[in-house]
Amino acid sequence: MENRVLKGEEADQLILQLLMDAGHPLTTREVQMETQKRLVRCPDSTAVFLNKLRLSGAIHGEMSKERRGWIWWV
Repeated sequence: MENRVLKGEEADQLILQLLMDAGHPLTTREVQMETQKRLVRCPDSTAVFLNKLRLSGAIHGEMSKERRGWIWWV
């Protein structure tokens, strides 16, 4: 079964909800795994989409040496 591509507000809301539900920062890979569990995917690659949300101010993100990649939170 192919994952459904989310668009617009639906994609934004899913990512925001994932990060809020987690209660702690998630890596890009963890966000991608969570979307795959729901059989959906971001409109762009996960990293590009998360960065767009960061640049718009919807989420926060930074590089983490400890977790060896970007981490994201609301």
